[in-house]
Amino acid sequence: MSNHPPTTPVRVLIIDDDLEYADILQEVLNAIEVGEFETTHIDCLTKAITFLEQIQPDVILLDLSLPDSQPQATFFTVHEKVPQIPIVVVTGHSDRSLAIKAVREGAQDYIIKGDFDFNQLARAMLYAIERHQARSILQQLSVEDELTGLLNRRGFVSLAPQNIKIAQRANWEILLIYADLDGLKSINDTFGHQEGDKAIKETAELLRETFRASDLIARLGGDEFAVLAINASRDSIDTITDRLNANIARHNETTRDYKFSLSFGIERFDSDRDMSLSEMLKKADRALYKKKNSKHGEMMEK
Repeated sequence: MSNHPPTTPVRVLIIDDDLEYADILQEVLNAIEVGEFETTHIDCLTKAITFLEQIQPDVILLDLSLPDSQPQATFFTVHEKVPQIPIVVVTGHSDRSLAIKAVREGAQDYIIKGDFDFNQLARAMLYAIERHQARSILQQLSVEDELTGLLNRRGFVSLAPQNIKIAQRANWEILLIYADLDGLKSINDTFGHQEGDKAIKETAELLRETFRASDLIARLGGDEFAVLAINASRDSIDTITDRLNANIARHNETTRDYKFSLSFGIERFDSDRDMSLSEMLKKADRALYKKKNSKHGEMMEK
């Protein structure tokens, strides 16, 4: 990412009903040296939507608490109208959970009123624009696994580091789940590759059922899958494991010629040390094969 300020002004739409605060934002953004900004202020959601139907800013600075909208609905209304424009959510301490939910649903970042300096705000908006552009470019590239519709390896390794950085800023915990479909070679050899492809699709469906839309779910290749679960604590490991096992059991209730089985390892991201995605994947992979070997040993004993 370049640290040079943009050569043309960044067009910022400020949607905030606090007129005094919005005036301060405009004055400061027009004076700071981090970048050149051209600001427009609108004080309610209805006027903002009308404005956005005619003019497209580069970034939106959005207060969730507006006089003509419920905080829970404000972000979704704007994002649905202009999904191509990056949004930085502004909120008070009491609405922090709503801001976090907005980020999970597509906002690029959030800031708490009174907890930031204006150079930090300017950088947050510039980063939001670059992240949004990067995601748009990725969407145009080959990042989707054709068989399952999940992210492929390229998409996962491109998007995961960005999500990890956002989670670190928000002090969220992260879990990486590495999984593979047991016995894919046997399924292919016994029932044919068409049945093997069906089992891979079923694995993708099971992972979608188990995890949230905001989590990154990918097929890394062959029978290997990975999930980056954002804002998932160590305490949620048992919950995830139970939900995954319950979904596997439910899938095995359908009529089939073989037992559907999935092995998985879970690795917690350690925020106290600079762990790369590659390191996380290796540790989760080791956890998976430890689990797989344990499962194999149990089957041999039986």
